[in-house]
Amino acid sequence: MKKKFNISDLPTEIPIFPLSNAIFFPKTLLPLNIFEPRYKQMTEHAIDGNNLIGMVQSNLKKDLDGKPEVYSVGCVGYIEYHSSTPDGRYLINLKGITRFKIKNEINTNNLYRKFIVDYEDFTKDFGEEEKININTIDLIDKTKKLFEKHQLITDWKIVEKVEPSQLINSLAMICPFTISEKQRLLETIDIKDRNDVLNQIINFYILGNNNDENRNIH
Repeated sequence: MKKKFNISDLPTEIPIFPLSNAIFFPKTLLPLNIFEPRYKQMTEHAIDGNNLIGMVQSNLKKDLDGKPEVYSVGCVGYIEYHSSTPDGRYLINLKGITRFKIKNEINTNNLYRKFIVDYEDFTKDFGEEEKININTIDLIDKTKKLFEKHQLITDWKIVEKVEPSQLINSLAMICPFTISEKQRLLETIDIKDRNDVLNQIINFYILGNNNDENRNIH
């Protein structure tokens, strides 16, 4: 499977893995532990096919058919690595390609869900990540305070060495934000916008203003 994609390389119909509190971005890695039968089938079909899986967040509501509703924007990735475990699980690394917008769901006989998607709003995802000059020391210092507040641990020596754009995307993925906050980060226009929103959310948390009203940032 090639690892450099153009928009014309991607199908408009893709399998979707709805997972709350899990976002990823183009050129980032998302490790997944697949154990539910429907998503094991999805993984097997992807491995036998084009290796593509779309990730979206569910918003904890149900539609008229009783299916979990999903946000309209997600990110599609290809299976860069996969292995199976003795107990039947799949361990995969999904490498982000581009974000997409959901148009509508397809009825299939599969256990998992498939959607028709559109990539046109995210053509910038196919280019090189824009270089951005930010105060990484300040951002990391604020994030450390956030992690201490939530009693979370990470390897800060590794975090401190990554490029600014990678730092922003990584923190957006791993920080203990709400579903709506993560979705806001996913739907940002570019890395500069994402950095602004990320700092805004972290500031709310470390200043103690993280009640429900303040956490719904738009």
